[in-house]
Amino acid sequence: MDSYKTIIEIGSFSIKTIIYSEFQQEYSIIGTGKTRSKGYTGEDVENFDDFIDCIKNSIVQAEKQANYVIKDAYILVTNHSVQIKKTQKDLNLNGSIVEKNDLRKISKIKIPENKNYYYNIYTSHYKIDDKLITDNPVGLNCNKLSIISLVSMIDIKQINLLNNIFQKLHIKILNYLDSTTSYYFYIKNKPKTKTNVILIDYGFKNINIIMIKNKILHFIKKIPQGSKNISNDLVNIHNISFDFAEKLKISTIDLSDTRNSIVEIPIWEEFGDNKKKNVGHDNLKEITQDRLDETFELVLKSLPKDDSFYSYVFTGGGSKLKNFYNYFRTKFGYDIQFLEPPKSCGIPKVLNDASIMSLYSSFWLLTNKSEDNNNFIQKIDSFSNKIWYKRFVDLL
Repeated sequence: MDSYKTIIEIGSFSIKTIIYSEFQQEYSIIGTGKTRSKGYTGEDVENFDDFIDCIKNSIVQAEKQANYVIKDAYILVTNHSVQIKKTQKDLNLNGSIVEKNDLRKISKIKIPENKNYYYNIYTSHYKIDDKLITDNPVGLNCNKLSIISLVSMIDIKQINLLNNIFQKLHIKILNYLDSTTSYYFYIKNKPKTKTNVILIDYGFKNINIIMIKNKILHFIKKIPQGSKNISNDLVNIHNISFDFAEKLKISTIDLSDTRNSIVEIPIWEEFGDNKKKNVGHDNLKEITQDRLDETFELVLKSLPKDDSFYSYVFTGGGSKLKNFYNYFRTKFGYDIQFLEPPKSCGIPKVLNDASIMSLYSSFWLLTNKSEDNNNFIQKIDSFSNKIWYKRFVDLL
């Protein structure tokens, strides 16, 4: 019999839902939903009714496709309430061979707690005597075994807010996920991935930078310079509605088009008749490129100096701009790649693009644990009577 699971992404631009089934350790995405975020800034709720309605609409879309009623879900959080830190735990073995029981012992060593955050802990890699780095130390001799973990910390205020909302929707929250660790483990384990990667998630309100060196998380940074700024520029310069600016940005403006065709745009007016005017495509393209230039000069300056070669990978809805690849290569001299879900993953073609990649990475993270890994899943429920209980998940 199939087992069903749900992941819901709470984004500043859209609320996305996927339902996937498990049968004999095979996973299939069988339902998807996507609605525009309303009543939510990406950090705060401005209108609870609007926000709950847009979550509900995304859920209902997925439920209809899957013919399944969602009772519980994993929640993917992508905003500034998430912090990622590294922690190292050590176990002295005095030259002994590392066994699976040693991995269990080191995974159970506690880390300092902060009651203002909700925690997940993910195993990044192991170190043998502070020299050898490996994903599987079993069978190796060492004096000291170290486990390097990523600690995903979500502000408890955000947790309380989402708990209250999903309680109203009668949906139990199984766990909270974040996009940074989801991206990292997906890229790290993706076949044929380069060992050094700079992932730039060009979102609606923020750019999330993830720098991976030798398959280890090296640097992360979030910059409040999303693709929304392009739409705001179009609104302010041409006095159009924000929704129409979004349409221009994604469907009309081509960063490589030199024909300067005429684009008819409606002028937004609070009172009076609707008016239209003609604008050259070059003007719209120049507005877009000026903002892109400012944004990605800031992104590249924020990266730590490193002589190693890195592959640049883009994802997120902002990277859907027409001929973004040609623009970035011409302006900054880098070849880039795009990270999107595989076409065969079960997500409908109309949704299957870079804007849903964070959700797909979380799906991959939840469905790519081996049987051995399950021995290292721990739920620390000594605070189970409080809303900020900790749940530790070790992914080896």
